[in-house]
Amino acid sequence: MNELNNTVIRQLRLVGEQMSKSIKKSLESARPSLTQLQARIVEYDFPSLLPYFEELGEMLKKAGDVALKYKSIIVELGYPPHREVPVEYVRDIVHDYDKYGKEYVAKYIDELMFDYYDEQLVSEMSLKWENKNLAKSRIHILRNAIKCHNQMMYDASIPTILPQIEGIIAEAFGHVGNFNGYHIKVYLKNLLNKNLSENDLSLKDALYEYYVQNLLVKFEHGKEIMSDVSRHAILHGGDKNYGKQSNSLKLILLFDFLITVLNDVSEEVIQEAKEEINQ
Repeated sequence: MNELNNTVIRQLRLVGEQMSKSIKKSLESARPSLTQLQARIVEYDFPSLLPYFEELGEMLKKAGDVALKYKSIIVELGYPPHREVPVEYVRDIVHDYDKYGKEYVAKYIDELMFDYYDEQLVSEMSLKWENKNLAKSRIHILRNAIKCHNQMMYDASIPTILPQIEGIIAEAFGHVGNFNGYHIKVYLKNLLNKNLSENDLSLKDALYEYYVQNLLVKFEHGKEIMSDVSRHAILHGGDKNYGKQSNSLKLILLFDFLITVLNDVSEEVIQEAKEEINQ
């Protein structure tokens, strides 16, 4: 990595030197007027850079297309979107999905996620929660959830962290009284539409859809369970086979994304959400 950084620095210095010489030459040859100077610089420098700008534009467009595809693919595969997935993972998943189909990616997606979000990374992720206001009163619970996950006690980690997801939503919005799926949907809709940074905007609808389709999915005892992380099926005792590493990781990733966003929710977003609920 250091070698790569040094190479980049050398290249930047070289470009800087070349630009400096170019501008100096333009200054010397265009002293009569500012207009001539500007014309000289444009004539000398920018036409040769246009192909690079066009190429950069194409690269950014392709990257944007891949990101848009990825967010829908990852939700379809049962995982919440997360901001820290390596670019090469995103690119490979989209490529394989387009070329080989959903079932092909589904065969390796769990192992791919386990490989990246290993014990060390999950622990580092949870340490960041320690400084979040929403985590202070429940940090002892969160620590135990992560400890259970890393010790492969998924039957314990999942029902431990699942209620905390709802807890931080209710606390962030200062909710008082009965709290159900309707309230969660309204709060998340307002939060994800109005409180994410520009870098997160492409994930807002995917995260909302994931929560609604997976955690809030309809459940009835004696009928088919429609999601591996159904809040109602797990906490009401209907799903007895939920204790999987993948399910535990999904909820940890979801919690991590939400607590980061909810920790800075604005008063404007809170009030608008409450007004919608009270209508």
